[in-house]
Amino acid sequence: MKLRTTATRAALIAALTATGWGTLAMASEPADLVIATPNIPVHLDPANLNRNVNWRFTHNVLESLIQYDAETGVFEPGLATAWEAISPTVLELTIREGVQCHNGEPFTAEDVAIVFGSERLLDEDAPGHAVGKLQFFPHLSAVEAIDDTTVRMTTEIPDPLLPLRLSTSVAAVPCGDAYLAADNWEAWGASIIGTGPYMLESFRPGEINSFTAFDGYWGEKPPYDSFTFRVVPEVGARVAGLIAGDFHIITEVTPDHFASIQGGGAAVVGGPINNIRMIVYDQNHPALRDPRVRRAMSLAIDRELIVETIFQGRTDLPNGLQMPSFGPMYVDEHKPTGFDPDLARALLEEAGYDGEEISYRYMTDYYTGEVLTAQILQQMWQDVGLNIRLELKENWAEITGADAHEGRGVMNYSATAVYPDPEGQLYRLFGPRGPFQNNGIWANSRFNEWGADLASTDLDIRRAAFARMLEIYESDAPSTYLHVLPTFLGVGQALNWEAGNTHFMDFRATAQ
Repeated sequence: MKLRTTATRAALIAALTATGWGTLAMASEPADLVIATPNIPVHLDPANLNRNVNWRFTHNVLESLIQYDAETGVFEPGLATAWEAISPTVLELTIREGVQCHNGEPFTAEDVAIVFGSERLLDEDAPGHAVGKLQFFPHLSAVEAIDDTTVRMTTEIPDPLLPLRLSTSVAAVPCGDAYLAADNWEAWGASIIGTGPYMLESFRPGEINSFTAFDGYWGEKPPYDSFTFRVVPEVGARVAGLIAGDFHIITEVTPDHFASIQGGGAAVVGGPINNIRMIVYDQNHPALRDPRVRRAMSLAIDRELIVETIFQGRTDLPNGLQMPSFGPMYVDEHKPTGFDPDLARALLEEAGYDGEEISYRYMTDYYTGEVLTAQILQQMWQDVGLNIRLELKENWAEITGADAHEGRGVMNYSATAVYPDPEGQLYRLFGPRGPFQNNGIWANSRFNEWGADLASTDLDIRRAAFARMLEIYESDAPSTYLHVLPTFLGVGQALNWEAGNTHFMDFRATAQ
């Protein structure tokens, strides 16, 4: 990319100056890991908020019926040792014997029936319905335990994606009896019980989440005695703590800190994951009701500049809201939104935009480089005549809260491909069962009509529908993508641990 000699670029590059630290103090392989991160979950049931920070720990504590390796594309047994479609709408699974819950109770098919059933997911007033049912299991209609080791899942229509859905973090299975015994949903989220190699030890929202090795685990003994996520909002403090030996892993590291980390004897791991960083436009804001304004905001973004300045070229630009891992469903001929500030200005003039203030809500690096990204975007939007006010918020409730619809103009978000198919990304988020239509942020009937064809078992029909949905997404602009989200982590010198291509931080024996 040819660099532009502008004051904007000079200011951006100057903002990326790194600071040096001391020498790494850790010397031996730790048994108790401490991970410093800007954010931790506020509720531990994966069917609750469906946040990136929840996905980091889930499969260490709660296990899925089916495991899917995102790097190899291979299905493997989890809590289910076998599964078979006994009809187009019924999947029968054999539950692993000898599995113990963290509270000492045996894990059986009845646990599966409870946590996927009416009490937690299927009923409209169930606490996991909005996320677990609508977004991840939209066709699931019944779950029945035939005996202790056999469970049947019935769908309203044939659902060939059901094994993929069952492998996700949201499909991780808590223990059913423990769920029913909890006083309420909030208490359950702070005391969750599963079958994984680690169990919950301490839950302090906004401060610490700690997990210890489970002695009764059915599989191979985990390599660590415990791991703890500790909230440290500022990246500089995380880097200093890593080098001083206070932390073994730190998250949300930007490339401008790589030299300090490596110079202190630690390592940097990670890179682009199965997630696309995006921003969302709330069409309830008066200035954003016109799609021409939303398109103008998207066209004003120089995505290459963001990738080169914040990430030093270490991530990719997506071809629309899709991932190459979609395989035959990937629409390589799609034309993404480019950088065209002249067209952006023309659209704003055509829409009659009069300089009305638009708020942009963000947090302190929930996403890697979030603060710098917000500052860069504000400048790019101002360059085409948009009046953007940055609003730093402390948590997601303040970002997406319905308390001030008109003030909620632009929001940071991301689109994880929770499984390699459009239903696991674009349609999950922007379809009629997703968070944006359900919360009145955006709706498009044509998008929904084409989305219905994603339920087809015909690949050509599905792919054609997805191509049209991508076009509608670009033209009506409910949001726009910025880049593939990279997750860079600092790892202490004594720790032999690698990151994968998902949010999940794997501390199980199988990852070693």
